[in-house]
Amino acid sequence: MNILLLGATGNVGSRILTRALDAGHRVTAYARRPEAITQHRGLTVVGGQLDDVEAMTGAARGAEAVIIAVTGPMKDRTFMQRSLPTILEAVRAAGAGRVVLTSVFGAGDTAQKASWFARGIYRTALRGFLADKEAADRLLIDSGLEHTIVYPVNLKDAPVREEAAVEPLDAVATVPGLPTLPFDAAGAALLRVAVDPDAAGQRLLITTRKGWKPARD
Repeated sequence: MNILLLGATGNVGSRILTRALDAGHRVTAYARRPEAITQHRGLTVVGGQLDDVEAMTGAARGAEAVIIAVTGPMKDRTFMQRSLPTILEAVRAAGAGRVVLTSVFGAGDTAQKASWFARGIYRTALRGFLADKEAADRLLIDSGLEHTIVYPVNLKDAPVREEAAVEPLDAVATVPGLPTLPFDAAGAALLRVAVDPDAAGQRLLITTRKGWKPARD
C-alpha cells in the first residue's frame, strides 16, 4: 500500500513508520524536519510545513491512505483546528485515499465512556487539548472525505506485552480506570486500521485488552 504519513518523527508516528516499512508498504513521510528521518528502502521523505498546501498535495498524490499522527503542544488549544483544514484540502486536491486521523480517547462524546477518575482529568488538566481534538474530529467528519478516526487511550514508552485491542466505539460501554498502552502497540494498531478497508467510516477505540467493557445488545 502507498501511505502518506504525517507525524513520522513523533512518538506514535515513528512507530507506524517502522512497522509500515517492515511490512513492505511504500511510505511518504511529510515532515517539518526531514533530516530527522533515516532513509530506508520504500521510504520517500518530503520536507514541508502543515500550512503548505502545494507541498502537501504533491506528497499526497498516489497515497491510498493518509495517516495523520501529528499533535501540537498541550497548551495550544487550536493546533489541530488550524492544521487539519489545510491537510484535508491537500488530500482532496491530490485525490488521495482514506484519511486515518489519530484523535485521543476523552475527546468529545468518548469521555462519556470513561471512568469518573479519567473524566475528572479530561474536564480539568486536558480540557483545552481535548476540545481541540473534538473540533478536528468534527472537521473531518463534515469534510465528506473517506475517513477513520481512532481514539487511543493514554500512551507511554514501554515494552509491548500484548497486542492492542481495536474496537468500534459503538461496541464499547465503558473504559474502566486509566488504561495505558505502549507507543509501539498503538502504532501497530494504527497501521492495522490504515490497511483495513473495513475500517472506513468508523470511529475506533485503541486500548489494552482488558481496558474496555462491551456494550450490551
